[in-house]
Amino acid sequence: MGIVIRQSIYTSIISYAGVVIGYINLLYLYPKFLDVEQIGLLRTIQDAAILFVPFAQMGLAQSITRFYPHFNKSEAGASSFITMILFLSLIGFGIFSIIFTLAKSHILSFFNDQAALLAPYLHLVLWLTFLMLVTTLLETYSRSLLKVAFPNLLREVVVRLLQAILVSLYFTKVISFHNFLIANVAIYGVVLFILVINLSVAGQLKIHFDFSFLQSKRLREILQFSALSFVGTSSMVIIGKVDSLMVAGLLGFGANAIYTTAFYMATVIEIPKRAILQTTMPLIAEAFEKNDLKEIDNLYKKVSVNQLIIGALLLIGVWANIQNIFTLVPKGEIFEAGAYVVLLVGLGKLIDMFFGPSSEIIVLSKYYPFNIVVVLVLAVTVIVLNLVLIPIYGMTGAAIGSAIALFLFNGVKFIFIWWKFKLQPFTVSTLKVLGISVLAFALNLVLPQLENVFFDIFYRSALITSFFGSLTLISKSSPEVNKLAAKALNQIGWK
Repeated sequence: MGIVIRQSIYTSIISYAGVVIGYINLLYLYPKFLDVEQIGLLRTIQDAAILFVPFAQMGLAQSITRFYPHFNKSEAGASSFITMILFLSLIGFGIFSIIFTLAKSHILSFFNDQAALLAPYLHLVLWLTFLMLVTTLLETYSRSLLKVAFPNLLREVVVRLLQAILVSLYFTKVISFHNFLIANVAIYGVVLFILVINLSVAGQLKIHFDFSFLQSKRLREILQFSALSFVGTSSMVIIGKVDSLMVAGLLGFGANAIYTTAFYMATVIEIPKRAILQTTMPLIAEAFEKNDLKEIDNLYKKVSVNQLIIGALLLIGVWANIQNIFTLVPKGEIFEAGAYVVLLVGLGKLIDMFFGPSSEIIVLSKYYPFNIVVVLVLAVTVIVLNLVLIPIYGMTGAAIGSAIALFLFNGVKFIFIWWKFKLQPFTVSTLKVLGISVLAFALNLVLPQLENVFFDIFYRSALITSFFGSLTLISKSSPEVNKLAAKALNQIGWK
């Protein structure tokens, strides 16, 4: 678990630096320099590409995580495996491009009155899909090498810094909005180029077309796994991204701008999860390779409680300061309509963290087809929920549908893992953290509101964090947290 904690700290620092830049972009620069409809159009292009990536990728990223430990036994085998994955991805994108082109009119018809605004930029969705596709594969490959920090730096920090520069150039009229949208796609090309250079210089990205080492049985296993992962990954992205596109289609780009801004505010909660799982997945894959269920159980419990601690504290902190945040956002009176979206999406993210690495355990085990079936059913469920709830509750209905889907998804996975492996992520520490979270939430309710927004944010956040952190350490809910705290105190001279 040591390497997980260390890598997670590095990636969390990078991720939160990215969050700060992202918050500046989405909560200040974009609202200040762009119209609400322009923000909604930008987010729709980006979310559409994110939604389409799994369909073009065909589950190949998951195959890297699943099979790289097998081919990493020789340099030639590792190079040929990655070459094969990249080659197959080009075929997948080619097939997707044909389908996308044929379905172009149907895609535009979904957006009704907004179609005229989207039509001139629909080709950008295709380009962005390609760039994200290859970048995702190389990021997954880097994680298999346990090189997590640098890809995170590119995705979380470099992309957002360049976006901040672009929106400033648009505001100063150096570039038009048309060129602003094109340059936003080009950013991902720059990031991909840097990632390729980094892996190549390190000698870890070599094109090798000798596939003689690959047995036909293993190849069939890879293709079968990729096909099933394709269904599962596509369904998961539908669960996570289709809501914003449905808000754009049913309510307009303006509503989507508010929804995606609120959604982003809530995603701060799951950043530690991303960092932890990026380093945990290779360890789970290795444990399955050795059939070491004890190690998997250990990771299952530790990841669950540590994610719950961080996620609960962040959700309470965000909700405690929600009015302060909207006060600081330009045109905050418009974006305040998404307040309950923040809470509901945040609860959904917390539920996902609460259940630990359940998806990773199933996907990396011999029972991975089950995960595919569940996420496929849930993808359909979330679409139906959104079709029913958005017309009734607006953008809040989309958030409700997302939270319900995540609860159902994790509940089913929990039951399945207990049934097949007799493993579950909860301990006495789980109850301790839940109790501490309730007390911290109650503390926020009795804290008086200060007139000065900045003072209120500081004192409210400091009190809640100190209260939550102290009880967590005293209760010894997480040995890892206590060790990190002890190490930090030793470094500053406290024993």
